[in-house]
Amino acid sequence: MAWSRRQVIAGLAGSCVITACQGKERSVASAPTGTITKRPTRTLSSLGVDRFSNRDQWTRLDQAFRAAHEQGFDLLGDPDAYYRHDGPLSLQGVSFDGQGCTLGALADARQVLRCIGRDFRIANLRLLGAANARTSDDWDDGLWIGDEGNQATDFVIENVTVDAVAPGRGVAAAGFMFNNAHRGRIIRPIVRHSFADGIHVTNGSTDLTFERPLAENTGDDGFAVVSYVRQRQVCRNIRAVDGISRDSAARGFTVVGGTDVVYERPLIERAAAAGVYLYGEEAFNTFGVARCQVIAPVIRGCVTGRRLPAGFDQGAITIGGRAGQDLAGSETLPRAAVDCTVTDPVIDTVGRACRAAVMLHEFAVRPRIAGARLRNITSNNPDLRPNGFDIGGRDAVIDRPQLTDIAGLAFVLTRTASGTATVTAPVVSGSRLRGGPVDSAIYAENAPGLRRLSISGGRFTKGSTRLVISLLPADKLRLADNVIG
Repeated sequence: MAWSRRQVIAGLAGSCVITACQGKERSVASAPTGTITKRPTRTLSSLGVDRFSNRDQWTRLDQAFRAAHEQGFDLLGDPDAYYRHDGPLSLQGVSFDGQGCTLGALADARQVLRCIGRDFRIANLRLLGAANARTSDDWDDGLWIGDEGNQATDFVIENVTVDAVAPGRGVAAAGFMFNNAHRGRIIRPIVRHSFADGIHVTNGSTDLTFERPLAENTGDDGFAVVSYVRQRQVCRNIRAVDGISRDSAARGFTVVGGTDVVYERPLIERAAAAGVYLYGEEAFNTFGVARCQVIAPVIRGCVTGRRLPAGFDQGAITIGGRAGQDLAGSETLPRAAVDCTVTDPVIDTVGRACRAAVMLHEFAVRPRIAGARLRNITSNNPDLRPNGFDIGGRDAVIDRPQLTDIAGLAFVLTRTASGTATVTAPVVSGSRLRGGPVDSAIYAENAPGLRRLSISGGRFTKGSTRLVISLLPADKLRLADNVIG
């Protein structure tokens, strides 16, 4: 995915029609964990693959993988073997336990391992890439599960690592690509040094559970669920538990088109852009986002702006979308981010391109941020004094936030806010650590589409002695039971 898809979507006009995405939060089904069929097994060495050779073993590996499908047996790697090869490999409906072996690239050629069919397990394996530049071709992924015309279903991926053969190298595209993949359990997938996303879920993939995924030094997002309108289907019921994204060249954990996606306890550190990003994007024409949940994320030092265009800024958590709607089968889906919830987030420090710890853009519809803890929201960028919350969505709810040491303002209501905006029981200690033109804890722009901004039960200390500067008409602002001092 090229960077242009990641620019901040601003200044959008129009309204979003909400149809199928209304209602209560839905539970996300866990992928089945049933037993994978056990077939007769053969080792790669018994099939003529030389585990000791420094030469290209692709032809023999390819023959072994084809024979496994045609004859119906599973494959075993030789423990701790290093198989060198320059070419793509495909498995269809059979399992491969590497037993600790490595498939290593010899040169900048296609080394993807593609898996299609049903009822298989890929385990205990390292895939090392030797590319030195990015492509957008799935044949350049590390592990590719399912493709445009062939589903992968009822599978387990366990203890598979995608990495680089040497510094400056890696897989040219995504580390793990889940494309038309369904009912899978993915346990401890690790990606380092991919030139595109670390883990990428797309093309209507459904019912996938990821346990402890790790993505480090990725060339794009760390973990991305992406549904393009051209695919005519939306990714659904995706869950990632205890995931980590570090030093991504774009965002950390994202949903860019998808419904009922749950990220539970993710840790995101030093992403070049947002740590958490829920957005229906225009540049690459993705579907919107609905009923997504981010539970107890920890976000540190995100929105560094590293290698991004001058003037780029984003929020550590960014939620939004665009006007309009699309058809996915018989279902009408808004292009907005609808009914998304972030619960108990911790945002501790931000990067120099961070404009606010939490940004709710115009087409964030009914977003809810509960129990947020924001700490040390400061920047060494003299042009940005990051705020706590920029509120520009529709019917936003911010409940029980705690803000400590904020360089900008605690809360800013932007002119795109509409419906109601509700902030309940905020605790703010030390906002506006750096000077600025507005001397207050809260600033409210004149938002024509807003019915009311309500802030109640708040406690504001160690900052400005003025609670709010409001450009709203008096009947649109409600303050109750706030203490400042």
